[in-house]
Amino acid sequence: MKKVNNGFDELRPEYHREDFGTMVRGKYATQVRESSNIVILDPDIAKAFPNA
Repeated sequence: MKKVNNGFDELRPEYHREDFGTMVRGKYATQVRESSNIVILDPDIAKAFPNA
C-alpha cells in the first residue's frame, strides 16, 4: 500500500527537534568500514575458486 504524503510534518506535537540533539552524518562510517571482512583475491588465486 502506498503511503500518502499530506505535506505536513509527522512529528508529534510533544516532540521538538531540539530535544534530539545535534545530528552527525556518517558518525559510525569509520567503524563500519573497519569492521568489514571483504577480502580481494589475486587473479591467479581467484581462478582456483570460481564461485562465491
